[in-house]
Amino acid sequence: MVKICKDVLETFTIMVKYWRCDNRLCAAVIHTDINDQFKVRKDDHSSHLSSPEHIEILSLKSNIKQRVVTEATRIGRIYDEEVAKAQLNQTALSIVASVQDAKSSLNRIRRFETPLLPKSCRFDIPTLYNHTINVERFLLYDKMRRNKRILIFATDDQLRVLFKAKHILMDGTFTSCPPIFDQVYTLHAIKFEQSFPCVFALLTGRSSSIYKEMLQQLEEEAERLQMDFVPNQITTDFEKALVKPLREQFPGARHTGCFFHFCQAIYRKIRELGLSNTYKDDANARNFCRRLMALPLLPLNEVEFAFEELTEQCPDVLAPLFVYFDNYWMK
Repeated sequence: MVKICKDVLETFTIMVKYWRCDNRLCAAVIHTDINDQFKVRKDDHSSHLSSPEHIEILSLKSNIKQRVVTEATRIGRIYDEEVAKAQLNQTALSIVASVQDAKSSLNRIRRFETPLLPKSCRFDIPTLYNHTINVERFLLYDKMRRNKRILIFATDDQLRVLFKAKHILMDGTFTSCPPIFDQVYTLHAIKFEQSFPCVFALLTGRSSSIYKEMLQQLEEEAERLQMDFVPNQITTDFEKALVKPLREQFPGARHTGCFFHFCQAIYRKIRELGLSNTYKDDANARNFCRRLMALPLLPLNEVEFAFEELTEQCPDVLAPLFVYFDNYWMK
């Protein structure tokens, strides 16, 4: 009967590896060549019982560790997937560590393999972050100019979805951005009435030149894939620096604003005008502000009349807000 036990690499030479049983009381020894091909066996594991479950668990741990250091997937998910894939018997399941017990050591392994967060824009990107789990190219563009760096990430499949879309969304976020960059900018494609994230960019500024460079690079990628990047509609926030690059890059597209960002812009102006307390404490003033925010929901031919009606009825304290709205949004 063949006993299933674990052998430990004791030492090796240029030509031979010497293995012993991990049970110190066992005299079993084998020799392999440098490619782990069997050469010589001395004694056997007659001094102790075999432990097939031990081998299964060691194999499981090895697979989990390999994924932890090569993937960015959550450790809990990796652990659950590998345990399910291993199809352990009841004995092995009863002795394998739980995900809670294993997380601490696995986190240490990942931290050891993960590079430290850079303190400037001058850093090398590890290969792990250049590609997807399926080993597809993910880093699309990396350019450094005068301490300003642009990183664009997208697979070719994501680019194809974006370039085929007739309606795209563009937006930046600042709170979840790494400190050395200014914003994480994303482009989404509308497909099957759903939003699909296609491009992720780390930008070190919010200037028109940076947005122009990002859009021109995407145009070059469309040419590489022999596709046209000509959306009919583009929805963005109301950032002024983005307007000119969009008009130059997509002269035939309809540029629309996002209702959420519109309301956000109005409320930001309320705060700038020192009307925050009025908005908070005066129910009538708050109602007029909200009616102002709701104007885009009306049919287009009714917006101007509704605004004039609100202007005539609004409290005097809101007059600066209505002047701003008339100059910025109505003209």
